[in-house]
Amino acid sequence: MKILVTHINPHLDDIVGIWLFKKYQPDFKDAKLRFISASRDAARDESEEKIYIGTGGGQFDEHKEEIETTCAGTLVYEYLKKKNYIPKDEILRGALDKLMQWNLLIDTGKAPDSEFNEFSIQAFIRVKDGSEEGSQNSVQLGYEILDRILMVLKKRQQAILDWNNRIEFETRFGKSYAVKSETVDREFCREKGGDLFLMYGPKHRSVQFFTPSFEIDLKPIFDKVKHLDPDASWFLHQSHHMVICGSSSAPDSKPTKLSFEELIRIVKEV
Repeated sequence: MKILVTHINPHLDDIVGIWLFKKYQPDFKDAKLRFISASRDAARDESEEKIYIGTGGGQFDEHKEEIETTCAGTLVYEYLKKKNYIPKDEILRGALDKLMQWNLLIDTGKAPDSEFNEFSIQAFIRVKDGSEEGSQNSVQLGYEILDRILMVLKKRQQAILDWNNRIEFETRFGKSYAVKSETVDREFCREKGGDLFLMYGPKHRSVQFFTPSFEIDLKPIFDKVKHLDPDASWFLHQSHHMVICGSSSAPDSKPTKLSFEELIRIVKEV
């Protein structure tokens, strides 16, 4: 039976290390968890069957004099990469690299200070009740959070790749971009510095025109597409900064018949 050992009230980086082992090392998929009092020498019985993470002085314990700039999660990640357990997928690797950078900054105290620390992930996964049950619950919650973070980061990596195929053009609204993507979103677009964005999701033919500018009114675009395709579920956001047809929040909406190329032409002619 495989066993993963960490200390009572595990930190975020310890949970990251456990999560990585169970997710990517198939032999440890169903490994049992054990929680011990934090120790520097408990890992003397460490073996291929029993791995210590973040405690005990073992291979994946960063609390040693010769190790100063890493953490348990990073140690596990580098080991799993070296052993080829992490799939060599560009999007997955990019997402995991980003997650590990974030985790390392938190664990080494180098993450930016925040007045909202009490609402942070690392705060609410540590109940600090000193019990094995509380520690087990913390790890389980950590799994769910990390799975969600990884999903978001993978979408981000895909958005970066999709953005490389964007179309750039000028309109009455200013510098404009059009991109086919299921992952490029408004937050991503805000970072690009343009005036108008057309996001087209080919899977469900979803459409979103978006401007980050408070000086731009997209109602002329809404009026035009509504005239050309009146049966589609066009929606003008109350801010007039978004024109939307179809979204994950409205799966029963009627998609537009207008093609990506037609939508670009329309916004050029408005």
